Parts: sequence; C-alpha cells; structure tokens
Amino acid sequence: MVSTNVTNDGGNGNASAENKTPPQQMAPKKPTPPSFALRARNFAVKSLRFGSTVVGIAVAANVASHIYEINQVDTFFGGNNTDSSSDKEGTQTDDKSKGKSKKSVLVLPFSNLKVVERRSGDFDDLKRLGPDRDKQPTIVLEAKELVKIIHTAASDPNITALHADFGEGMRFPCGLGHMEEIRNAIRVFNESHRRHRDPNTNHNPVFAMQRNGDPKQSYAFGHSFQWNEYFLASSFTHVHLQSRGALHLFGVTASNTFLRSALDKYGIKAHVFKHGDYKTAPNIFTEDKYSKPHLEAVKSMTASLNNTIFSCIEKARDLNFDSVMRKSMFDYGSLSAANGADLGLIDAMFPVDPLLSLLHANKEVAAGEKENAEGATDLTKAKKAKLEEIFGLNKSFDKFVATEHVSLVKYHEMMKKKAKLEERRKYFTKLAESSTAASLILSTIGLAPREAKLLPSKVEKVAVVTVDGSIGSSLSYEIIESLRKIRTDDDVKCLVLRVNSPGGSVTSSEAILEELKILEKPIICSMSNYAASGGYYISTSCEKMFANPTTITGSIGVFGIKLDASKWAKDYGIRTDYYPHGSHAASLNPLVPLTPRTKGNIT
Repeated sequence: MVSTNVTNDGGNGNASAENKTPPQQMAPKKPTPPSFALRARNFAVKSLRFGSTVVGIAVAANVASHIYEINQVDTFFGGNNTDSSSDKEGTQTDDKSKGKSKKSVLVLPFSNLKVVERRSGDFDDLKRLGPDRDKQPTIVLEAKELVKIIHTAASDPNITALHADFGEGMRFPCGLGHMEEIRNAIRVFNESHRRHRDPNTNHNPVFAMQRNGDPKQSYAFGHSFQWNEYFLASSFTHVHLQSRGALHLFGVTASNTFLRSALDKYGIKAHVFKHGDYKTAPNIFTEDKYSKPHLEAVKSMTASLNNTIFSCIEKARDLNFDSVMRKSMFDYGSLSAANGADLGLIDAMFPVDPLLSLLHANKEVAAGEKENAEGATDLTKAKKAKLEEIFGLNKSFDKFVATEHVSLVKYHEMMKKKAKLEERRKYFTKLAESSTAASLILSTIGLAPREAKLLPSKVEKVAVVTVDGSIGSSLSYEIIESLRKIRTDDDVKCLVLRVNSPGGSVTSSEAILEELKILEKPIICSMSNYAASGGYYISTSCEKMFANPTTITGSIGVFGIKLDASKWAKDYGIRTDYYPHGSHAASLNPLVPLTPRTKGNIT
C-alpha cells in the first residue's frame, strides 16, 4: 500500500513532518459601532430611569413637606389636642404634656398697623420696610383679614388673651367703619366662652349659653390715646395707660378747607353748578367759610358720630355719664392717667408695657410647677409679689395665664398655610374618590382621610366685589369686568357689593349701576367707612343695604365746575387765541370765560 504526502515546500520536494509550518492566525474583527437608533434608544432608557428617579424624589419630598406642614399647622392651632382627663378608669398617657393646649397671647401692634379696605398689588407682603431699616416696620392688613384673625383666635384653644399695643398712637389713620368692625370682632373674642345666636351683633351675656372654659382676656396698652384710638381700645376688657400718659378725648371734629379768597386773590373764578343745597363738596371753591346748609350738615354728622362713639364706650366700660358729665369731659381738655383711672376710663397705669414681665413670670411659675408641684403656690406668691413691686397691686393680671406671645404676622401666615392645606386636602380627597387604590395610598400616607367624604360636584359661591376709593374710569373698568364674569358664572348665586367710596365720576358710577341692574342675581350691599354720593348711588341696585352706625353715607346729588382763569392770564400777560368749530368747542378751556351757551350746556 502506497501513501503519498503532498506538500507545498516551495519546490524542494521535502515531505517530512518536522518541516511543517503552522497555519497563520486570523486577525480579530473590529466590533461594529451601534447604529444611531440603538444609541438613541439607550439614551432614552437611561433618561427615563433618571427622570423617574428625580420625579420620585420630588414627589417624596413634596409629600414629606406636605405632611410636615400638616403637623406644623395642627400643632400650632391645637388640632391634636385631646382631653387626658376624660381617659377611662383614670388612665394617664405616657406624655403628660401631650394634648395640653399652649397658653399664648396674640399681640396686635396697632401702633404700626395699617388697616385698609383692599390691599393693592404693591403690598404683596405683610411687612414693608422703608428705606431706613431702623424705622418700625409697617404691617398692612385688610379689615376683613384682621377680623378673621381675631375670630380665629377666639376659637383657638392655644390663644388665651389678646394684647393691643397702641404705643404713642396709631401711625396710620383708621376709618370709623373699620374700627367698629374690629371692635365687634374683639367683642366676639371676649365672649368666646359663651354661645350666641349672632355673636357679632347680639352680645348680651343674659341671652348667652355658657360654654366650657374660662373667659378670654384682652388687654390694651398705650402711652396716650386720642378719641378714635380710645374708641377702639375701650372694646378690650382691660385698658392700661402709661403712668405719664394722657387721654386726649376731645370728641369728633370735622375740618374743611376753603379756597375762594385765594382764588379771588389770583383772579381765578370757579363757576359751580349743583343740584341741592346740601351737596357741599364744591364749596371748597365757592365759599370762604361754612354756608348755612353746610354747617347744618357738619353739625348733624359730627353729633351723630360723637354720640355713637360715646355710647359704645359707655357700654364697653360700664359707665353712666349724663350729658353734663360728657360736656365737662370734652371741655376739660387732656386727662392725665390718674384722671382717667378716677373716671373709670382706664383700669391701671404702668410705667412700661407689662406684657414681657407677665410672660416671664408665668414661664417661671409653669417651670416650677413641672419640677415641684408642691412649691407651685410659693412660686405664684413670689410672682405676684414681684409684679406688685414693679406695677403695683392690680387684679388685671390674675387671669393672665399666657406664657408666650404670638405675633400678628406669624399667626396670619399660619392661617394662610392652613387654608392652603385645606384646599390641598380637598383635592386629595377628590382624587381618592376616583379609585380604591388611590384612596388606600393617599390615606396611608396621610394625604386624604381614611373614609373620604364625597365632595359635591358643584359648589355654590357668593362673590364679593369691592368698590374702594374714588370712582373713576379705571376703577369702573375693573368693577365692570368682574361683574361680567360673575354674570356668566352659574356657580355664583349671590353678590356682596362692598362699598368704601366717597363717590366720583357721574358717568363711571352710572356705568357700574347699569351693569349691576342686568346681573339678575341677588345683590347685598355692605358699606364700610364711606358710601357717599356715587358710592351710595351704585348701592341703590342692591336688595339689602347694611351699614355700621359710624358709616358716612348719603350726600346724594351731582355738580359740575367750570374754572375761569382768564383774568389771571390777562394780569400776567398770558394771551390765548382759539378758533372753535362750534359754540361749545372751547367750553373746558380754563382760559376762556364762561358764556351763556356754555352755562346752558352744563346745567
């Protein structure tokens, strides 16, 4: 058998196995780069993973923040309070302090508080600091906000007292209507331990049902009081005055400026056309003193306001002054702190505001009661002795139990936060109604109640439109736009027209009135400090009109003015020339004299 080995040895013919060469190795293939679509898909997957992680962290942070705010608000307003004394079989909780209300006093800084009807866009923040940072900051609040704050404090178990700081006087004037609304709110606070059918108007304790709890106390302290300031301060249960302070109780006064003599001096004449003798607004240009109808109106208005304020003071302070005593007090002049105490106008006089000393003393007593209950009586006696040493013997402090103070700004911020959380809670409750799974998840993390109550699909609303300030084209446009939105909103069932205006343009007032007439919804008018002239005119479209006894209203009528400065221009060498395309074209030019045709056109 013959075997043949064939090799390729380059022609040598050698076929030995030892001379074989190993086969050459193949070079590794380079990996094919991924396509653009594949890279895009990978990037999208990674982005989605990263985005879901970020979203998850953000959701968790928002939920944690929401739960923290809920706990913060509930703790601040005593939402978690329970009565440990009602535990069955006398069992006590491990934490004795749990469920006990804090004892706080709400401070109302009237000395730097600006009360307005409606806060404009420039006052987005409560605190506005002026260019000089050393100056006292101004707190701006709407009257309804301040009233709501006091009402909330009245039902807040943590707030045991109010303290009003009038300082050296109110830096910003407050309207009598606003003052009366604040007084009513303070009266609700003072009577919060009772139940009334209408606590804002009917506050007679005889017709009130007793509630559990002690009466809440309210304190007012000032270095001095003017008439309007004392009107507000008298609504507090205790009125304190600085030892060297004074009561300037001079009564209501009205001041008017007349420019006729000055206009005559410069050769300027004001032609006034009015309907009604008691339309006295243009008298500033045509008179140099009170006319008979003007004086009659001023006397009537100031007497009415003065009697109303004095009656409120007498009722709040439990005084009984006859007409002779009233006149004597007005004619006496400024009253010293001692005079005020003798007359019963103030409860006590102190060298400084006693608030901080009272809080410090109560803290010491509270700390002593925790450490040594047996020595609490001695601490209380020591506290009273210390306070008597500084402020003298005074029963006003016996019922003051607060150990800390809450600022007005802080309390208002917490109220806004609470309202915001309530809106969120309503949203989560509605979301929980959509599915069982959503309800279980939201209730587990505390964002919705475990048994979500069904919310009505449609909520009936009461709209409030505020007419604040002089009525002109700008305000008229704003009011009309709001009224048109209300007219097309089926959820709005009623309109409250809040008026705080002395009047203004006839055409603007007429435009608002006509828009109110076609609203086809019930309209209720609430008058603030003023609702006069055009302000009263637009109120006549309402089914009911409500006003405070100190609201200034009426002054019905219209007037027009044509200023004639032609003599002034002639005396100073000023000449004007014109070519009218009609007999009335130059009627409003102050350098053109009044003509019979122009007079007929105005009247």
